[in-house]
Amino acid sequence: MTSKEYTEYDRLTHEMELHFIALTPQFMEYCENVIFGEEIEDLRYYCFHFYNDNYLSHLFHKLSHRIERLFKQVDPVQFPDLSNGFVNLLIYLKEPIARENDTEYKAENFVYWRNQILQDPALAYNGSFRKYLQVL
Repeated sequence: MTSKEYTEYDRLTHEMELHFIALTPQFMEYCENVIFGEEIEDLRYYCFHFYNDNYLSHLFHKLSHRIERLFKQVDPVQFPDLSNGFVNLLIYLKEPIARENDTEYKAENFVYWRNQILQDPALAYNGSFRKYLQVL
């Protein structure tokens, strides 16, 4: 991205992370990295988790809608990399919606989170993660 695109990104997203910090700083950093052109494989699992979380799904939906609005505000001719970055992030954010009835997708995500819990047993004490310990 060019310095103009970074400036435009900063203008568009000024203090936005404060509104979505409950989605975790790591998740927000992943989102930003995707906008800047990186591929973050783990982001798809976080999107699944937040989309299906009883407490944070509304905030996840708000983030998705905010990114859509920002994408529509970006001039793709003047800021092509920034526009592409927002599109790439939207692909991650919309995947749980598009694949809501896909049992293989759901199983893959459950396996991922189950393995995360096995690596960090403290997650098992968090009610949001207990569902991944259940058998599909």
